[in-house]
Amino acid sequence: MKTIFDYQSQGQAGQIDSYVLLSNSPRRKELLQFLAPEIQSVEVDERRIEEQFMAEFAADDFLTRAAKTCCEISKAKSDLPLEPGKLYISADTIVVADDRIFNKPLDLAEAEAMLRSYFGKIHQVVTSVCLRTADSLDVFYTVAEIDFVDYYPALEEPIQTYIHDKQPLDKAGAYGIQELDPRFVAGISGDIHTIIGLPVAEVSRRIFSTKALENSRAL
Repeated sequence: MKTIFDYQSQGQAGQIDSYVLLSNSPRRKELLQFLAPEIQSVEVDERRIEEQFMAEFAADDFLTRAAKTCCEISKAKSDLPLEPGKLYISADTIVVADDRIFNKPLDLAEAEAMLRSYFGKIHQVVTSVCLRTADSLDVFYTVAEIDFVDYYPALEEPIQTYIHDKQPLDKAGAYGIQELDPRFVAGISGDIHTIIGLPVAEVSRRIFSTKALENSRAL
């Protein structure tokens, strides 16, 4: 299963002195703590972007349409004045199930409906990442598949506990994989950090492989 897809690349990053995470997500901040990034909050109209690009990419299959749209949302988050020497990191995560995009639920009833819909099926989580400097752009996305077990009555209590105790309203698709009862998930294909919200291994590889290549060219 292919899990990493390039979307757009241009320019060269050049010298990077510091990092800026364009997100208030505590999960992404924790995953990127090895970079000690500055945190900067950004707001974009994600639903407007989603509507525009889902229509623009209508010729693609649904998962590809959704993933490309996710990339456009990540790009939009980095559309701001860029300081030289800084690498800006933005990301977006969506859940795709039954040819639908599941964003953050509006209320607990919608969160419960989302969670229940996963049982007995495989669904996908897409995280897009935009790595941007004043001189370069690198946008990619990763895909992971999650296989939920078939529902059975003994799962009802942990379902209700999750809905009411784990704050599903701030999570795409109404769940955080690290918080789910382990009885829910039969298997995962791909990088679990895609599901958590940032494919750290691929982010690090792209940042530091590029640095190594540029350093070798300078010798």
